[in-house]
Amino acid sequence: MKVRIDGGVDPSIPVVAPQLARHVVAAEQKMFAGELDETLPLGEFPAPPFEDSFWNGPPLHGMTLSGELAEWSCDAVGWLAATVADSAAHLGIHTPVLFTVLRV
Repeated sequence: MKVRIDGGVDPSIPVVAPQLARHVVAAEQKMFAGELDETLPLGEFPAPPFEDSFWNGPPLHGMTLSGELAEWSCDAVGWLAATVADSAAHLGIHTPVLFTVLRV
């Protein structure tokens, strides 16, 4: 799976990308195994299903994680979204963030 975390016009996500990846892929959890993926172009992800003014778009400043979930379910994806949100807040991210998951 691929996960895109984007701060839109706010450039704060790429600045903390390595730290955010370490928080999300912590050794003590068994739900998501992955790593920072700097090779996947933004065009691989679908456009947001709403106008850019709704959040902080367009998606310009983000990061991508590649990895595997323990299971492909709404609960597992929800856990991952909550983990990303908590980790971003812990690192001082205060901007709206677009979270996109692709099953590949």
